[in-house]
Amino acid sequence: MIRVKLDIVPPTATAQQKGVFVHNGRAHFFTKAKVRDAEDFLAALLAPHAPAEPLRGPVYFQARWCFPYRKSELKGVTKTGREVPHTSRPDLDNLEKALLDVLTLLMYMEDDSQIFLKSTAKVWGPSPYLAIALKTEAELYNMKG
Repeated sequence: MIRVKLDIVPPTATAQQKGVFVHNGRAHFFTKAKVRDAEDFLAALLAPHAPAEPLRGPVYFQARWCFPYRKSELKGVTKTGREVPHTSRPDLDNLEKALLDVLTLLMYMEDDSQIFLKSTAKVWGPSPYLAIALKTEAELYNMKG
């Protein structure tokens, strides 16, 4: 099992924010600087936690993005310190894709197609962080190997 918690304000740039230009009637896509910067930022923070060998076989993926409370957050919420659902942009699936691309690049797993089950959330909270967990199928179901 791999568990990592980064006490950071998670980046909001996602892989879906690619740039495009047309040359000779053909569309060409490129990675915008802010997306590349966000991926580089995550890669630098996650690299020290990368396993010696990538996970093989089916993988369970869990992630939680906690963004700092908005200035408009109700005082009743901020005083309790509880996390509340984040239902605005960026979209959760786009955050997942950007993170999974980085995890695959760093060889946490051989390919993100190995993920057979996931649990992800994005919330507002008092202390920002990004937490991830990756488990093999055997670890998830406590099977003896």
